[in-house]
Amino acid sequence: MLILLILALAWAAPGSPPVAVSPDPSRGETVELRGRAVCLDSARHREPCRTDSEHFGLEAADGTLSAIPPEDLLAGIFKDARVRERDLAVRARPRPDGIVEIIKVYSIKQGKLQDVHYYCEVCAITAYAPGPCPCCGRDMELRETPLP
Repeated sequence: MLILLILALAWAAPGSPPVAVSPDPSRGETVELRGRAVCLDSARHREPCRTDSEHFGLEAADGTLSAIPPEDLLAGIFKDARVRERDLAVRARPRPDGIVEIIKVYSIKQGKLQDVHYYCEVCAITAYAPGPCPCCGRDMELRETPLP
């Protein structure tokens, strides 16, 4: 598939729009999704978020919903309402069943990507889900760091 993409781009007329190629889940290709995190029920339908929500998805501006598996360890970041209120960019790997597995979550501020994570100043520990520091037990601080 990569060879076909290269050939299509090489043969495209100058100034013509690039060829759109969908990622192939069987090859482990990744996508970047943009939108806001939302809570889902077990049938992958949007529902109001609760403190015990376990199912999340990313809703694009056009209403497209990408479900995230509840066992995805990086989905824990969406338990934080502050993260759900932000515009996000999520690098993900689509699965054949239509669900996406998170690789990395970024927030978008003034059009620029920010690394979103939790940090314990005392222990210098970084985490990607809210909660107490695994070392000292203090609450970890939500941080957004501009990418270089």
